[in-house]
Amino acid sequence: MVHKRIYFSVSILLILSLTFSGCKRFVNEEIGKFREAPCPFDLPEGLVLGENFKFGYVTVPEFHNDPNGKTVEVAVAIFPSTSDNPAPPLVLNTGGPGESNMDNFIPPLAVRHSGRLGELVLPHRDAVIIELRGLRYAKPNLISEELIKARYDMMDEDLSYDEMFAIQTKALEETRDRFNREGVNLSAFNNIETAADIAMIMTNLGYEKFSMFGSSAGTVLAQHVIRDYPDRVSCAILNAGVPIGTKISDMVPDGIRSLKRIFDKCEGEPDCLNAYPDLENRFLNFLDSINKHPITVPIDIPDTDEKRNYVLNGHRLAGMIMTYSYFSPQVPLLIDQIMSGDYTFIHQFVGYQSIMSTFADVLGYSVFLSEYPAFTLSDIQIDPNYLTFAKGVTVMGLGGEYLLVIDTIFNIPKIDQKLIEPQGSCDVPILVLNGLYDPVIPVKLDAIFRNRFNNCYIYRFDGVAHSPVDFAEECAIAMFFEFLNDPSKAPESSCVDEYHLEFEINDK
Repeated sequence: MVHKRIYFSVSILLILSLTFSGCKRFVNEEIGKFREAPCPFDLPEGLVLGENFKFGYVTVPEFHNDPNGKTVEVAVAIFPSTSDNPAPPLVLNTGGPGESNMDNFIPPLAVRHSGRLGELVLPHRDAVIIELRGLRYAKPNLISEELIKARYDMMDEDLSYDEMFAIQTKALEETRDRFNREGVNLSAFNNIETAADIAMIMTNLGYEKFSMFGSSAGTVLAQHVIRDYPDRVSCAILNAGVPIGTKISDMVPDGIRSLKRIFDKCEGEPDCLNAYPDLENRFLNFLDSINKHPITVPIDIPDTDEKRNYVLNGHRLAGMIMTYSYFSPQVPLLIDQIMSGDYTFIHQFVGYQSIMSTFADVLGYSVFLSEYPAFTLSDIQIDPNYLTFAKGVTVMGLGGEYLLVIDTIFNIPKIDQKLIEPQGSCDVPILVLNGLYDPVIPVKLDAIFRNRFNNCYIYRFDGVAHSPVDFAEECAIAMFFEFLNDPSKAPESSCVDEYHLEFEINDK
């Protein structure tokens, strides 16, 4: 009997020992740690890996509430400051969601390459670039190679809206199937998990506090970091700032309202009206006309010897005009050039599309559809005169019908709204720089920022569309760095008043 008791006791101890040692084995001790690695891209001139630049990967939990579960890897680049007593570092995030942070920020931070950003940041603080989960250099990335190929293959075909929609839908279904085979779980690709990534990475890099810069969709992510980790953020600069909770179903109607506003302003100015009479009606009629009789434009594919025929119909032109309106309000000039047979922009647009071949489309869809309020097609009110334009913007990926189909394809889970809604007002200093003619961020959204942030300074640049930092650079950059260096007060802003929309006239 004694022997049996001893054997039983030893067995229990052995089981407990195996149980606890087994738990220990499942703890990934590499979680959150920066591991230096070779760069998967060419470094700009002046950057020397291991000297004035570090690059590597960080393993983060797929879900932060399950630290012992599956993991994903994000890339991290660090530009060390030249200061002996640096201020809190600056974390930079670009837009999309889907643009590569590495591609967007490494060149301008390389002082000997293009200089300005690096010269302004690095004498005062480190710069940290995190290639967020799902982006180009993260593992996995959410680039839909199938969608990129489908869009490329359609280039020289005269297709209706329904045909383009069906081809892209099939490509996205193929992407979904590939992701399923690869074990990609889209419910892990949202701003909640990404904000937790940023906090974890900055902690493990030894930074208690940090400042943030976000552009466009990157401004929403910055707000999530502030919401969930307010004590960590010294200040935030939001370029093309979008409040958390903005309705994605409003993107096409807002784009139409912005376009109509430009047409109305042109009509109210004698020089513009004389140069572009009855432009709105002529443009809308032109869209319908080239849907019936498309224009074939010979183009050269950038960085290749390939030549293609680009078939320009009304839906494709609508998508181009919407894309262009992000960059400039000089839409009357562009429309007049194209209607006059000047297809220079068509070539530029094809080049832009080739750059977008590294864009993580599905990450954008996952973030949008997991976070933003649910909607139906009946919630989207379109001016009847703009139906062709709306369809063109929709099929380029922004419209409600397209997003609802994507939601069905990928079945992206909604985030609990309690994890998204702001928790009262916040004291983190915020600078918001927006364009007065932004096609997707109307002025009415500024009031949301003022209600949520006690120390919020908002500026609208006349004559600028989506990004003051890019298109009102001299003024916006000066305000950016004055606020970054002293967020206790509003930056000097008199230069904002110098910006006015003056329409360029076609000198054909």
